[in-house]
Amino acid sequence: MKKKVVAGFIGCGGFAMNMHMPILMASEKYEIRGVMDIDEKAAMAAAEKCGAAYFTTDERRILDDEVIDLVFITTRHDSHARLSVLAADAGKNIMCEKPMGLNYEECRQVIDAVKRNKVKYTIGYNRGLAPMVARARQLLDTLDGKIMAYHRIQAPFPESHWTHIPEIGGGRFVGEGCHIFDLFCRLVDSEPVSVYAAGGIFLDPGIVKIPDSANVTITFADGSVCTTLIASAGCALFEKEFTEIYCNNKAITINGFREMAYYGFEGHDEIRLVYDKVDKGQMAELEGLADAILNDTESPNGIGIALKGALISYKVIESLKTGKPVGIRPEELEV
Repeated sequence: MKKKVVAGFIGCGGFAMNMHMPILMASEKYEIRGVMDIDEKAAMAAAEKCGAAYFTTDERRILDDEVIDLVFITTRHDSHARLSVLAADAGKNIMCEKPMGLNYEECRQVIDAVKRNKVKYTIGYNRGLAPMVARARQLLDTLDGKIMAYHRIQAPFPESHWTHIPEIGGGRFVGEGCHIFDLFCRLVDSEPVSVYAAGGIFLDPGIVKIPDSANVTITFADGSVCTTLIASAGCALFEKEFTEIYCNNKAITINGFREMAYYGFEGHDEIRLVYDKVDKGQMAELEGLADAILNDTESPNGIGIALKGALISYKVIESLKTGKPVGIRPEELEV
């Protein structure tokens, strides 16, 4: 039985260098073998940082390396689906940063390739695996009732960022909002059935040509309702993220994935938890993925979870265009 997952990276940007690679380097379950970037200097710097055996500017060297078990796809959003299909066809397990694809058709292509080649696939929706969210889910499992939840994600998101370019980044909701849509789907044990979004371009409309901010409400089959405020013209002096959850006369709050409080549970009026650092679930996701590969178990964020968050993001765009709620058909979620 293998003791370590041998990983290769396609894309050596800041998130790969400062988040994924340090987690893998600190884990006994991973070995980083090769890194690739179209910028040779970036690839070289990544190889030096993580002690990889080689660096390259050719994605095929990573995909064709028979020693590599798992490919990290940490490139710009427009290449995620194409690279995921190539990696699956090369027999590689996949850790793809969000989004799964820029549209529903791309997601279906990824799903078909993953199923056809029987490889593991995990999407980078980390917040649903954050320890405080996992604790909230445990608490909610003790209740029997509909959930109302709210999540704020606000911060200055510069007009110049490539996420705002539709054909490259897909926009803020496809490229970033999917994190929060997945978070809601983790909290509610029911399928999403409709999406309504109200918002538009709150940044400089001379630069940004796709909606960047909105209030988004998701209704679930059991009647639960979750709303997120996504603000790109936010305030850096204020906490970026905050979550409120209500069910059966009980309440849970999560402040910045660092502080948690819950009320009315376990015979106490109030219980508070405080971590010494922010934990948005990246380590839990990668440790879970290693276990899935080494033990041939289910991936922590597999194709079904990946599709759900992505589909909601596309429905948000549709709702913003039409000004109306948009339904989600059960067959659209099938994998």
